[in-house]
Amino acid sequence: MQEHKTLSRRRMLALGIALAASAALPAWAQPAAWPNKPIRMIVPYAAGGGTDVFARLVAEGLGRKLGQNVIVDNRPGGNGMLGITAVQRAPADGYTLLFSLTSIIQNPLLYPNVGFDPFKDFVPVSEVGRLPIVFTVNEKLGVDTLDGFIKLAKAAPGKYSYGSFGNGSSAHLYAEVLQDAAGIRLLHVPYKGEAPAITDMLGGNVDAVFVSARSMAQQVAAGKARSLAAVGTARAPLAATVPTFKELGYAGMDSVGWFGLYLPAGAPPEIARRLSTDVAEVVQSADAKARLEAMGVIPVGSTPAQLTATMRADHERWREVIQAKNIRLE
Repeated sequence: MQEHKTLSRRRMLALGIALAASAALPAWAQPAAWPNKPIRMIVPYAAGGGTDVFARLVAEGLGRKLGQNVIVDNRPGGNGMLGITAVQRAPADGYTLLFSLTSIIQNPLLYPNVGFDPFKDFVPVSEVGRLPIVFTVNEKLGVDTLDGFIKLAKAAPGKYSYGSFGNGSSAHLYAEVLQDAAGIRLLHVPYKGEAPAITDMLGGNVDAVFVSARSMAQQVAAGKARSLAAVGTARAPLAATVPTFKELGYAGMDSVGWFGLYLPAGAPPEIARRLSTDVAEVVQSADAKARLEAMGVIPVGSTPAQLTATMRADHERWREVIQAKNIRLE
């Protein structure tokens, strides 16, 4: 009888220890462990574009890591704000992700009432990659250096034009910084995306464009256009012969556009850390790196803290430019 009582006490003690350990685990790690169903990744841009292609590569890799499908859900509209607010309002259970661009910190500076705060309404997961931008001119302009273009622009203020992929876009902001740094005045022609801006530049309707290195690689190789300088602190993967603005002595052109992955505010930090680790492994794998570099993307795969630091630094940088130039959008 005494032996039976001792065995029962041992069983009860073991059960108590097990229950205590279970209670100490975060909610997502308990028996119905995360993830136990497909995950939705909202992309605030149209299917088929560069951002969508990159997002699908990440979603595919994450699906293999997590053992669940990661389904891309395209929500274009409002310069990315339609998709961003959809994630803002989603349950904070780890089953909705946002794959966004630098615009997540630029839009609140440009629009009067965006309805979201990039620092309060989302949990940063990872800076997934960076996309260098190059300043490119039509070959018929007859210049092959940035200084050559600036000499033309100084001789005729307001005569020469540049195309961007939209009012308030990174391309627009880079051009504002360049004009101040070089002491020139250019005519801004905004487009709804890179493709129409490039088409008009090649057709001679605008003289220059700020676009991704990938988008210009074929035309530059064919001798139809010439890239004169690249944004960033290092040369772009698909434009290795193109010097950076910094190399050429023009300050303020270091902030490269980035892709970030987020969860809604309130999501468990454990999930953010798990996703961050998996994203880094996905984008830094040999196969993904090769595919991304062919797209002109620099793979990163940062920690949540590193993405937060990048967001804050760029938010302050672009706030200064946007306020100084009084750029406002409706």
